[in-house]
Amino acid sequence: MQEFLSFIDRLNEAGAEARARLEAEIWERFGVERAILALDMSQFSLSVRRSGILPYLALIRRMHVITEPIVRGHGGAVVKYVADNMIATFDTPADAVLAALYINHGIVTGGERFTVAMGIDYGRFILIDGTDCFGDTVNIACKLGEDVAEAGEILLTTAARERLPAGFAYTLTEQVASVSGLEVPVFSLDAGLKADRIGA
Repeated sequence: MQEFLSFIDRLNEAGAEARARLEAEIWERFGVERAILALDMSQFSLSVRRSGILPYLALIRRMHVITEPIVRGHGGAVVKYVADNMIATFDTPADAVLAALYINHGIVTGGERFTVAMGIDYGRFILIDGTDCFGDTVNIACKLGEDVAEAGEILLTTAARERLPAGFAYTLTEQVASVSGLEVPVFSLDAGLKADRIGA
């Protein structure tokens, strides 16, 4: 992270010509093109008010324990956990979708119940490995996971959907969502299929 921040400090002090060169260097050093999965635990404020913070912190920790090996097992990497949110990267949207399905399955079948909402996008963004990520792709995935998707729902952007393989085993339903003030198409994964087709 320190190396990235030093680039940003230089960017703040640079003139127009140097700024363009620095931006290109930052994208060369930290830019990636991948899928992003953003997860948000549902009803955080309501659960804390009902049960208190400690039981909910225990659930957050349980979410960490469930999600990290699933993300890793599908070729992904957790970038960060922030409160009841997770952001992870994957090489392909298909990997992200399967991880999301297994996460939902793991939550349904184990211990005390809780629900999550997830958003998946694909594109170019800035990634500081194991620390943070920035960019429109990240923002859209987070918006879908945190604000648009309902509990238990997995939403994909058009960019993610277009990169799914032929013969994708799950049904996607198109809907329109407001993302940062724009009306955009998103695709909801049919969660009803997850229990009996999770290995497809």
